[in-house]
Amino acid sequence: MFDLKLLWDRARYILVQPVKAWERIRSENRSLKDVHKSFLVPVLVLLSVSAFAGTLIYSPAGLSIIFPFIKGIKQFVCFYATVLFTAWVINELSLAFVQKKDYNLNFKLVAYSLTPLYLTVFITRFLPDLGILNILALYGSYILFTGLKTIENISRQGIIRYFIVALLTIVVFYLSISWITRSLLEGVYFAVAGSV
Repeated sequence: MFDLKLLWDRARYILVQPVKAWERIRSENRSLKDVHKSFLVPVLVLLSVSAFAGTLIYSPAGLSIIFPFIKGIKQFVCFYATVLFTAWVINELSLAFVQKKDYNLNFKLVAYSLTPLYLTVFITRFLPDLGILNILALYGSYILFTGLKTIENISRQGIIRYFIVALLTIVVFYLSISWITRSLLEGVYFAVAGSV
């Protein structure tokens, strides 16, 4: 099982004091395995449970119990793939801005800067009527900017270009992967349900 207190403390620190949180993240030198185990996977499991519960409660009549499971799986796969692919692309692009690659660092930038999105998705998947709260996920762009500024040592003009490229990469991958996973998983469900 995972440590909810550690998860809560890290998420709260990132949300409330992003500059100090990034300084700590830079100095603590945690491995990717540790970030996966202590932060990313537990967050994604919670998102999946929220999507499952919300879909179970609010799904239209006539859908089987399998549909909420598919929604939960979709949530996990969507965010996990977004973090992995976005971190990889930003890592490759980082050569143009900081003249070095550091996948460990770029993975942390993506995984932690999505914290406001994790929080809003957790709430809105369970309570779909509060969908307007998703706008609060935009705070993640500020967290990403402070992370780039705190961790990378580049000029102000360079940091703005790097930030725009990183933010667009995250948005494009999240929207694309979300659409692909929804189309595939729900398509398979309705194809199988229609043939039964």
